[in-house]
Amino acid sequence: MHDILIVTSRNIVTSGGEFSLIKNRANALKNGWGIESDVAALCNVRLGVSEGGEAFGSGVYVRRDFMNPMQLLSGYEELITTAEKMVLSGSYKAIILSGVGLFRYVDRMKRAAEASGAFVCADVHGYYGDGSLLARDEPFFLGSFHRAAAFVERYEQRHYLRKFDRIFCVSRAYRSFLCRECGCTAGQFYIVPCATGSTPSFGLAEELKYREDYRRKYSVADDEWLLVYSGGASSWQCLPQTARLYREILKRHGAKLLVLSGDVASARVATGDCDGIEFDSFKPSDLPSVFCAADFFVMLREDVPTNHYAYPNKFLEYVAAHRPVIATPYVYDIAEEINRDGVGLLYNGDVDDLVLKMDNAVCDRDSCDRLVQEVSFANSLIPFARDLGSVGSSY
Repeated sequence: MHDILIVTSRNIVTSGGEFSLIKNRANALKNGWGIESDVAALCNVRLGVSEGGEAFGSGVYVRRDFMNPMQLLSGYEELITTAEKMVLSGSYKAIILSGVGLFRYVDRMKRAAEASGAFVCADVHGYYGDGSLLARDEPFFLGSFHRAAAFVERYEQRHYLRKFDRIFCVSRAYRSFLCRECGCTAGQFYIVPCATGSTPSFGLAEELKYREDYRRKYSVADDEWLLVYSGGASSWQCLPQTARLYREILKRHGAKLLVLSGDVASARVATGDCDGIEFDSFKPSDLPSVFCAADFFVMLREDVPTNHYAYPNKFLEYVAAHRPVIATPYVYDIAEEINRDGVGLLYNGDVDDLVLKMDNAVCDRDSCDRLVQEVSFANSLIPFARDLGSVGSSY
């Protein structure tokens, strides 16, 4: 029996964004403070993961077909009943409810935790409308499922979130929103982005060599700027907008755009015909060396709530490479950090102004490293570890 029970309906049987936050946070708690986690998860049989092959590892997995309403409802009941039994028979210090459909069980979990004195946490990850944004790129049936999930998340956060002892979320902006919209208080929150704090393992000499090698590979001249985009072709990642911005910059200054994606075919379609765009694909572990070739990174987002309250981990990967990040001001926490720490440039639609800023851009390495460490799990999880009694009050 461990210190924390994670009860989740999120996808933790395959790797991905939801899995990364839950698993990386659990690993950071274990490695930093020896805090161990158990998991009880409702998982979708349509993902095709056999028993014992789950990405998270050992745990209790309730398997259901998420597209079958009756199966899904019975799955929730089995999951929460199983979690209650685990809490009643164990000595957990905290229970974390995570995912669509689980916040309504806050009272049941609190009753189960009374004997042990464990506190019950909600893990909201991000804006409750994320499913609606995701649905834009999906077939009608799957898109309808995610729109329904977004509706349920909105209802549950508005009606149940204030009842939790503590709440995990990824940004200060979303904390303010939830206090305003859901009646929560600032003291309930842990602000914990998906930030491992990892930085490149190579030194300055290797960095310069990688820069030379990759700029030669992509035929980037000394007087050209290399703009780097890393990610997929989903509409929310704004790859077409990135290509349009690149075309405008190209009219004013020599430049190339390097698009790094696991789906190069879709990325080519999204960018359209344009000279000077290079495409490539690498393993995540190889990206830091490729990033050395960059002069600027591009991370544009639309002016919609799901972006306002997010904290994309990609931003920290860019910052760790010690190059300025060109970003729109619509991810509120990141815009705040760019203004505060000078780790990037905010693009408001005025290309001439942006190019002038790019001409004079300076990115301080120490500021970059300081920001990466500031929001890392090693720092952001200290209040939670303290509440579990795993660190002293003066830590």
